[in-house]
Order: sequence, then C-alpha cells, then structure tokens
Amino acid sequence: IQRELPVRLNLPSSLLREMGKVISTHALLEWLLTRTVYLLLGIDPVEGRIAVREPRTTDRLDMIIDLAKLKNITVSVDTAKLRELLEQSYRERDALAHGIWLHDQPAGKWFLRLTSGNWQIPGTIGKTKRRINLQAKEYDSREAKVALQIIEGALELATELNDQISAALAASPKKSPTP
Repeated sequence: IQRELPVRLNLPSSLLREMGKVISTHALLEWLLTRTVYLLLGIDPVEGRIAVREPRTTDRLDMIIDLAKLKNITVSVDTAKLRELLEQSYRERDALAHGIWLHDQPAGKWFLRLTSGNWQIPGTIGKTKRRINLQAKEYDSREAKVALQIIEGALELATELNDQISAALAASPKKSPTP
C-alpha cells in the first residue's frame, strides 16, 4: 500500500553518524584514486586539480589502468573486483547524499526515497524509472553500515593498487615520474 509519508530532516543520531562515515570514507576513496592518477602522470596535486578535474571513480580507475599499462606497470590487484566495488560505493554514497528521508512515525520506521535509476515495482514485470515511480526503501543505521563496508572494501583494494604502483615507479627510473 502506497501512502504519502512526511519528509524529515531530523534523522536519528545513529543514522547521521553512519551517513557521515559513508560520505567521508567515500571522499577518502576518491582522493586516493585521484592521487594515484597524479602519481602516474608525474604531476603535483595543484596541476592535477587543474588538468584532471574530478571524474567518476570508475573513470579514475580506467585512467589508472591505462596509465599503468602505458608505463608497463603490472599490478596483482583484481581491478574488475575494484570496479564492481567502486560502482556499488558511489551508488550507496549518492543514495545517502541525495536521497530524501521519510518517516513513518506510527511504525517508527525511516525510509530513503530514491529518485534516480530503475527498479522493479513489486508485483509487476519489468523495470520502471524512479523519476516516474519513486521508490522508498526502509533504511536504518544497519544499511548504512553495510554501505560503509562496501566502500571500505573498495578503499582497501585502491590502497593496495596505489602501493603497488608507487613501488613499481620507485623501482624503475624509466617508470618514475619526472620532477
């Protein structure tokens, strides 16, 4: 049964705390991927912010893979798994950062309303756009903790990737960025 729920800003502190962790950990992930791109390009962060800008995390991974290949750097990190985690990470982060919060006070439940992407309405066949038929899913700090685990998994792989690239560049004068 669909019914209109009131939009709320005064979320429970446990949920706000976990949302903050998700958003700040995702920002760290973005920063690390960007720094890895700068490292491979041999530029400093100021030059990088001007030249590279801030592409999506999966686009940054593509740049890292391509640049590493150009420099004959091989890595053992599962970049396909990292890509999958990056895609999940930005979806989770974007949902929390851009979603609308609804509160079902009688039931004591919070819902996160999503307005982008597609979903399948229960009892129907095929997917529909959320912009046309909004989706609100029950959400609490447990879901935010799961999102955080996904982002932390991506951060762990991205750190490993950065470390391997740094080591390869340091080991070979040909691969090292010129000052």
